[in-house]
Amino acid sequence: MKAAILGTGSWASAFGRHLCHKWGRVVLWGIEARQVNSINTTGTNPDYLGDVLLPPNMRGTLDLDDALYQADLLFVCVPSQAVREVMAKAAQSPNFQPGTPVINMAKGFEVTTLERLSEVIEEELDQAGCRNDHPVAVLLGPSHAEEVADEQPTAVVLAGQPGTDWACWQDKIAGPFFRVYTNDDMAGVEIASGFKNIIALAVGMADGLGAGDNTRGTLMTRGMIELSRLGIALGGKKETFFGLAGIGDMITTCISRHSRNRNFGEAVTKGEKSPQEILEGSIQVVEGVHMAKAALKLSEKLNVELPITKQVHDVLFSGKPPRQAMRELMERQLRPELD
Repeated sequence: MKAAILGTGSWASAFGRHLCHKWGRVVLWGIEARQVNSINTTGTNPDYLGDVLLPPNMRGTLDLDDALYQADLLFVCVPSQAVREVMAKAAQSPNFQPGTPVINMAKGFEVTTLERLSEVIEEELDQAGCRNDHPVAVLLGPSHAEEVADEQPTAVVLAGQPGTDWACWQDKIAGPFFRVYTNDDMAGVEIASGFKNIIALAVGMADGLGAGDNTRGTLMTRGMIELSRLGIALGGKKETFFGLAGIGDMITTCISRHSRNRNFGEAVTKGEKSPQEILEGSIQVVEGVHMAKAALKLSEKLNVELPITKQVHDVLFSGKPPRQAMRELMERQLRPELD
């Protein structure tokens, strides 16, 4: 079997390495010739996971048609705001054979449309006249690339459109160190996995200010309340938010040294550079920054209160000092916990 992975970043490389244990061929499509050449000649990705040796049955390509040729499954591992552009090209490829499922692995919403990424993918398939030919799913959960590449145990959630035997694909994607669960709440899984990055930014800011474990626990717990509010308003199931894509991914992203969102939040508090300058100097995408924009717009549209999200947004885009944002959160009107 052949898997096509759109992307050559850390997650694409780590996940592709995992798939190589069970799949005969894994092809990573990218746009950086240096990365692709290195994958093919040295078995390493120089910009991501550079010390991890990639298997011989993985290769890179700059040719999208080549990646899609005879692919049994297509995984989307590009930054959230690039999903539409990349999927538009893939959907129009003559080598994108009917029946090939598309599984999104990017986390977040499209900021301009406020759509989930599976909805973006469906729209591009529809635009190309092949929406009914390609079932769409998402594969999300606590899965830092560094640990997946090191074959540390993790578990994720596969959630897809009804009418497809996702349990069959569940078995083909899972491995000894990579457990896959199924869930019929695709919307909830996507909302949860994207929103948690905002809370990781908040935890990083608190860490940077010297706050302790009490603060971290408070932000994660109240962050789950915000996630539930927004997620239910958008059609997700409450129980999904307390599963792997919700609380599981939130805990991982908020406490891990690998978390680019937590680390970015901490860097913001140093005041040496503006959030935009920090972003420009980062080789990896900080998805929580985009998600903070999208979530705040959704909260205003749906009249859902998201106080932590609002403060994170104001720090990133309005120049509010992080310490002032923390103080304003603590001084909000008192209320019952579950209100």
